[in-house]
Amino acid sequence: MFSGQADSIKANVRARAGHFFFIFGYLWLLLSVYAVHNSIVLSDWRLIGHLGPAMLKALVFAKFVLIGEHLKLGEWFADRPLIWPILVKAGLFAAVLIGFDFLEVVTVHAIWPNAASKDGNGIEFTNVRVILSFSFLAFIALIPFFGIMELSKVIGREHMRDLFFRSHAKLKVSILPQN
Repeated sequence: MFSGQADSIKANVRARAGHFFFIFGYLWLLLSVYAVHNSIVLSDWRLIGHLGPAMLKALVFAKFVLIGEHLKLGEWFADRPLIWPILVKAGLFAAVLIGFDFLEVVTVHAIWPNAASKDGNGIEFTNVRVILSFSFLAFIALIPFFGIMELSKVIGREHMRDLFFRSHAKLKVSILPQN
């Protein structure tokens, strides 16, 4: 009986770790693309110097996403059509991402007051256009993420994994149209 319980705990840990790394991977990709964009648009060629902080931000923000899921943030739209929980969660977590970036800028400025705020590591909070631009970018980028997450709740994570990583000819999922 103890062996079965240990196997159950291992499976649960693997599932949660996989979920965390999926969230982390998506967020790291999102923040890395944003760093590449800033490097190109702002002519800031310290790209490697921005990818490390993007990884750290993704790790921390992934934890915030897990906490938000645990607190059931945005779940009050769960009984509505799927688009509503997707859009609400994308908006809520985009706001959390903006707030987290703001907190990072404030913390860095408190620790190193002489550090330039225009180093490309954070949002320039004196420019409303930059804040709105990053907010819109974060919102739009989180829509596919929460779309996948919400759809996997409906059809199951195993089916989603099969849909993305197995040949459609080999799938025996009842939701796929049969030709």
